Amino acid sequence: MFFIIASLIISTACSTITIRTLIGYSGMTLARKIIVSGIVLLGWFSSLFVRLLKNSDAVSGEVYNILYNLSYTLFGFVFILFCFLMIRDIFWYLIYYGARLLGRDEWSLNPKNLSVLGYANAIVIGISVLVSLYAFYEGFKVPQVRELTIESPKLARDMRIVHLSDLHLNRAVPLSRVNNIVEKVNSLGADVILLTGDIMDDDATKMEDQLAALQRLTAPYGVYASLGNHEYYSGLSSVSYRFRKMGFPLLVNRGTEINNSGLYVAGIPDAYTANIHPTFYINLPQAIGKSKETDFKILLSHTPEITQQLDKSLFDLVLSGHTHGGQIFPFHYFVRKANKFLSGDYEVNGVRLHVSNGAGTWGPMMRLLAPSDITVINLLKK
Repeated sequence: MFFIIASLIISTACSTITIRTLIGYSGMTLARKIIVSGIVLLGWFSSLFVRLLKNSDAVSGEVYNILYNLSYTLFGFVFILFCFLMIRDIFWYLIYYGARLLGRDEWSLNPKNLSVLGYANAIVIGISVLVSLYAFYEGFKVPQVRELTIESPKLARDMRIVHLSDLHLNRAVPLSRVNNIVEKVNSLGADVILLTGDIMDDDATKMEDQLAALQRLTAPYGVYASLGNHEYYSGLSSVSYRFRKMGFPLLVNRGTEINNSGLYVAGIPDAYTANIHPTFYINLPQAIGKSKETDFKILLSHTPEITQQLDKSLFDLVLSGHTHGGQIFPFHYFVRKANKFLSGDYEVNGVRLHVSNGAGTWGPMMRLLAPSDITVINLLKK
């Protein structure tokens, strides 16, 4: 309910500002104003529209997939358009009033000059279309590979890990994209693959093909997973069953040593979900209960903020996701504010933290200045 109310408020405010900026002082015809207003409104309210479709049996199959992707792509476009309009208007008014202070009150600089405003709007819309196309390409392409090397005397031998996060698999994700990601991961020669939540983002029974493709992930010492907030939204019991069925052990407040290598991997539930779900709790002592003091210990935590509660006596490395690196600029600033960490490598209380941008997208299949990634971690015996 909070999500719906917040979405309504934000969508109403942003659509009003966008429409007023585009047509408030425009000399375009009434018919064009109605068309522009309709596109903007549909874009800003598309997330609610898709949410209604998702929970309805009225539309399903390929029709739902097309509507889902079109709606969220339009949402991404109007968000990018909104940002460019705000940036343009801020600089435009600064230039205009700066000129007035200098005694140059030129009508050609006035933001209310309809002839200039029409050209300015056309330019911003054109730029927004081009940037949106680029963002769609960045969201759809196979994720880039980041590589990280860590040496430790705790390891019995060298280990190669692939960290995969935030796939956000749902029924509308093209099967070809899932297959490409799986093939990419399998080609990296990992000893073990670690998934850090938000892998599933839909009713598991409605994305059988995507999960069958995901099940082809393979590594000699297994594929292990922890839970994110979207697994909670999708139904914990169903998600847990599907992970077990795929042969991917789910680490929820527990851990395991990886084949006598001196590497111990533990997992906990998503921290934000644990705060609102009475039976969904975090138990770190239980998670590392089977480890040895000499083990190199990795924690799988979907949200990176938990690292602030740790120190190097508990874990050597924390692997997280959740942030998407901001996904679409300028969300970066808000995401960093909310999560304390955004993307890449950090050291917190002596613990090394790696935050993945994730391999998928939430909402629009678009990314801007936050490329998707897969992380290869080379653990070397020092």
